[in-house]
Amino acid sequence: MDCGPPRSALLNATFGPGSGPIWLDDVGCSGNETSITECRHPGLGVHNCNHFEDASVVCEDSALHDHQLICSPDKLQMGLDLADLTSGLNPYSGNLASLNCSWARVQNNTVWYEVDAVEGACGNTLTTNRTHAIYSNSLFVYPVINGSFNLPVSIPFSCAYPLETDTSLNVAIRPFLPSSGGILGSGAGPSAVMSLFRNSAFTETFPAGGVNLPLGSPLYVGVSVTERELRFVVVLEECYASHSSDPHYYQRFSLIQNKCSTDARQVSVIESGMSLRARFSALLFLLEDDYRAIYLHCNISLCDRERFHCVPSCQRRKYRSVSSSVAMDRVTIGPIACE
Repeated sequence: MDCGPPRSALLNATFGPGSGPIWLDDVGCSGNETSITECRHPGLGVHNCNHFEDASVVCEDSALHDHQLICSPDKLQMGLDLADLTSGLNPYSGNLASLNCSWARVQNNTVWYEVDAVEGACGNTLTTNRTHAIYSNSLFVYPVINGSFNLPVSIPFSCAYPLETDTSLNVAIRPFLPSSGGILGSGAGPSAVMSLFRNSAFTETFPAGGVNLPLGSPLYVGVSVTERELRFVVVLEECYASHSSDPHYYQRFSLIQNKCSTDARQVSVIESGMSLRARFSALLFLLEDDYRAIYLHCNISLCDRERFHCVPSCQRRKYRSVSSSVAMDRVTIGPIACE
């Protein structure tokens, strides 16, 4: 593409959809081509896609190849190589889009400027699409020569953060006949936590550790995300139960799919797409007539409620089971008293 060294290739029109003819689809490149047209493709103009699928690429300006950008979970960090700034620029003179944001530190022959990954911080702008949140800013560096009016060199930079993550309630829930107990579980990701609550008000979590619950018990499950951008809300994309703590285990029973309950008689989505927490309830039954421990897993996403309608519309969804999931056999027992 002749735009400098590549940093990343993003999906689904990250920087906005294009317009006009779509020339390339199903492109496969080995990385040795000198032009994208040399890559394998079905032919110019042959496609079955729309502009919301447009490819996006982040390149590094070839003139700025010695500068460094680090997109950490909570900060954007721009580094200027001191060895590369001998052409009349003062590496310590930089400021971000806001003039009062000019603090710098030196480490390993690099001058670092940083800004919180928050919209508005030091002039940050935030754009979002269905898959990524993109924070953008510019670093302005001034010439060494003193003068009443010196034009700075502008170095724009952006960090794209995915809006999807996975979380698991990765401590076993063991069904038996009958008794009760509790559990508090956290997902592998540092920002998403899934918890099991004692009551339908979601006010008290079970203590950590394994738990035995009677068959037919309601499971009150909450998922929360630590996020400073209040315009984002948590959406339950998919939740399922399995006999393995591995979320990629091949046998699973779907509770929520395509953001909606797979069977409203057994699973209820109580809150999704409204805040930085999501909640659902489900009935505990045996999977494959098996009393082995059950694990719950959820795939969640963050939705920008200022740009999109984030609350799933599931009113018309009919009761159904998913063919790719493991069937659940209902067990009828009762009456059962929970101690």
